[in-house]
Amino acid sequence: MTKQHPKIKPVGAPPPGDELLRRWLGDYIKEHPHHTTQVLSRSAYIGVSRTALDAYLEGTYYLPKESGGMGVNPSSSSIEKRIRAFREQVEGTVRHGFANTFVETRSWVQLQHACATAISENVIVVVYGKPGVGKSRGLNEFAVRKMTTAPVLILCSANVTTRYFVQRIARELGIDDRPPTAKLEDLIAERLRRNPRPLFIDQANYLNEKALGSICHLWELARVPIVLSGTKDLYELFNTSRLTEDVRAQLSSRVAMHYPLVELGTAEVKAIVQRALGDSATDEVVALIATITGGVHRHVDMIIPRILYFKDRYGVKLVSGEVTMVDIVQTAGSRLMTG
Repeated sequence: MTKQHPKIKPVGAPPPGDELLRRWLGDYIKEHPHHTTQVLSRSAYIGVSRTALDAYLEGTYYLPKESGGMGVNPSSSSIEKRIRAFREQVEGTVRHGFANTFVETRSWVQLQHACATAISENVIVVVYGKPGVGKSRGLNEFAVRKMTTAPVLILCSANVTTRYFVQRIARELGIDDRPPTAKLEDLIAERLRRNPRPLFIDQANYLNEKALGSICHLWELARVPIVLSGTKDLYELFNTSRLTEDVRAQLSSRVAMHYPLVELGTAEVKAIVQRALGDSATDEVVALIATITGGVHRHVDMIIPRILYFKDRYGVKLVSGEVTMVDIVQTAGSRLMTG
């Protein structure tokens, strides 16, 4: 018998690497045809070359060169790590066996319309709602579902300064962030004029007057779509004395539309809960979850893993009738509200 070369893959053997991950990527591209391997190769998505992604999908990425593959060593390649990171970005994480999958709510419809308006008309739009109604997740979902050019997505915090805010945008665009702020604004605007990308600013209610002025300046020079997302405080910035009258007038004249986002309705809570609890998601259970969470999407996502935990923990008592699903939801809800 001829001795087989150790580097040649035997005929019929499965390709090296995570086959389930490879299939997931293929299915993802079929479901999102606008996200070709050329699009996914960009740093804002998977960040691996189109050639590598094509070979990975074909099962030839790890295949030895003698067999017509690229001959990449699985132990030294980061391609699967990057694909997994992208998968988590678009699907959400799995906690306690519950996948935090995306649900198309009324807030999503409103946010989707806001983003589409900003992009189609190259204007500034404001979306606002209670913390946890789905603004951040919605922005990410819109980028995945509807866009082939990744937006510049900036998440602000209570500690953000004008300087840091402008530097963050510069770094996202690959611009040296060391020049003075005014110079950086011009460099950013020039880059956006040459290579337009929408700006998605999340938790924009934390921005101060000067940072909002920077947004106006960038829009005036580059005229790229800008979505400002935040709490109701963001909306009130345009109507209260927190800003000077002149600044409010400048901002308001550049904002095309304001979109208020609503909390989940009972039917939406039921759709989310049923995915995790199945037949246990009775009308009484759903109504109680809606009451405890106030219809805030994030709280619904947070309470479900806790319900699943207590359901498993008290499984015997649940079967015997000593404990009911209502008891479990109330226990999970008390833990939710007390941290």
